[in-house]
Amino acid sequence: MNRFTGPAAGQSAPLTAHVVSNSAALCSGLARLSATGEAGLFQFGFSSIHEGIDPLLAPGIDAIIIDIGAGEPAAFDFLRRVVALGPDAPVVAIGADDPALQSDAIGAGAEDCLGFETNSHRALALAIRRAVARRRAREGQGAAPAAAQAEEKPQVTLIQETPEAIVILDSQGIVRFVNGAAQEILGRSSEELVGHNFGLPVDPGEHDVTINRPDGDNRLAEMRIVDTRWGGVPARVAALNDVTVRRKLEQTMHDAEARSRETRKRSQSFFSNVNHDLRTPLTHIIGFSEMMKNERLGPMGTDRYKEYANDIYSSGTMLLDMIEDLLGIAEAEMDHIDLTDEIVNLGQLAEIAVASQRQSAAQEGVTIKVSCPEHLPGLRGDARRLRQGLFRLLAEAVHTAHRGSVIHLIVAEDKAAKGGISITLTEERDPASLAAEQDALPWFDGMEDPFVSAEDSSAPREESLALSLTRKVMELHGGSLDVTGADRSRPGIARDAGMKIGLHFPAERVIR
Repeated sequence: MNRFTGPAAGQSAPLTAHVVSNSAALCSGLARLSATGEAGLFQFGFSSIHEGIDPLLAPGIDAIIIDIGAGEPAAFDFLRRVVALGPDAPVVAIGADDPALQSDAIGAGAEDCLGFETNSHRALALAIRRAVARRRAREGQGAAPAAAQAEEKPQVTLIQETPEAIVILDSQGIVRFVNGAAQEILGRSSEELVGHNFGLPVDPGEHDVTINRPDGDNRLAEMRIVDTRWGGVPARVAALNDVTVRRKLEQTMHDAEARSRETRKRSQSFFSNVNHDLRTPLTHIIGFSEMMKNERLGPMGTDRYKEYANDIYSSGTMLLDMIEDLLGIAEAEMDHIDLTDEIVNLGQLAEIAVASQRQSAAQEGVTIKVSCPEHLPGLRGDARRLRQGLFRLLAEAVHTAHRGSVIHLIVAEDKAAKGGISITLTEERDPASLAAEQDALPWFDGMEDPFVSAEDSSAPREESLALSLTRKVMELHGGSLDVTGADRSRPGIARDAGMKIGLHFPAERVIR
C-alpha cells in the first residue's frame, strides 16, 4: 500500500481516505491533488480489489473510495463486504456514468456514487468531504478532526468485531493491537498489553499455550500465528482459541476410561480367582467321590455309602457346571468378549452337543434326535461359544423334559422374510402317556406360579443359568432365543404339551 501526505504542515489534521482502484490515472491524479492541497488537506492510501479488505483495517481511516468500474459482480460484492465488515467510515463509489449503476451502488451501501465522465479529481475530493460531513452530522460528532475523534472513540474494524481473539504483533514481538476477545482470554486490558512484550510464542505456526492470567484463572488455548502487514510494515497476527473446557472434558473422559479399564482388570482378576478357588475344591470332591463310587481302593462295607458317593459325585458335577455357567454369564455381561469369527457348521456342532448329552438323557428316560439338511449354509461365528451354548441348552431340555418323551433338535435354513438359520428344540410326548397324565392329574391355573419348581412343571426355566448363558451367546452373535412352555390350556386332550425353544441367527452371519 502506498501513502501520499500533503505538504501543509502545522495545519489541522488532513482527512485520511483510502482508494481501492486499479486505475493508475485515478491514483496519480489524487496523489497530485494531495500534494497541491487545492481541495483541502488529504492523506490518501491506495490498494486494489485483489488485495482484499486487509488494507482497510488500519485505524484512522475517514473515508473509502471504491472503483466499481462498469459494475461487475465482483466489484459490487467487494463494495457490500466493505460496507458490512470494513471500518466505520463513509464509502464513495466511482464508476460508469450510468444512473442505474449509481443507484445500485447507493443501494449496496455507498454514501455516494460519481461517474468517471462527469467527475474531476477535485470534485471527487469534495464529494469525499461532503460524505464525511454527512456521516459526522448523522452521528452528532460535528466536524472534529479525525485524529481527535480517534482519541475519543476508536475506529471499529472487522478485527475488533470478530469473536475470535486477535493480537497483532510487530517484528520484535511487541503487541500493537488487541481486540476485545483477546483481552478477555488474556485477562488484561488493551492499555496493559499494547506496547509490551506478548509473553507467548511469536513464531509463525500453531502453538498450544497456557495463559497465566492475573486473576489466577489460567486458560489453555490453541494459537495460530501468521505473517502479515499492518500499517504498511511487516507484522504478525496471532489468533487464539480458548480450549480450556474442551481439554478439561477430554482429561475427564481419559480419567474415566482409565478407571473403567482398571475396574475391568480387577473384575477379570476377581473372576479368575473365583474360578480357581471354587473349581479346585470341587474337582477334589468330584475326584474322591468318583473313586469311592467305583470302589477303586476296595469294596465299601455298606451299599448305602456307595449311594452317598454317587450322590456326592452327581451333586459336585452339577455344582461345577453351575459355577462354569455363572462365570460364563459374568464374563459375557462385562462386554469385553472378543468373538472369533470363523466359518461354523451348525449341524456338526449340534451333533457334538447331542452326543455329549445322550448318556444323561438315557438316565432321565429321554431320547434325543437331530434333523439337519445335508447342504446347510455355513455360519460366521465363535465355534467354542456356540458349542457351549448348545450344550447348556440341551442340558436344560433334558433336565425339564418328561420321562419317555423325545427331544427333537431341528437345524434349518430360515425361509421367512428375515432369512438366517434357525435351531428349534421341541419335546414330543407319547400320546398315550400324555392322555394318562391328563386323566390322572387335576389341572391347576397356578401351574405357572413362580413358586412351583421347574421339575414339577416340566417347563424350561427361561431365566435359568443354562438358558441365560445360551441367550447371551446368541446376543453376541446378533441372534435371539425364545422359550415356550408346556401347553396346558385345556385338560383331556391328547396333544403335544411339551416345551419349545427357538434360536435364530441373523442373515448377515450366513455364509453361502
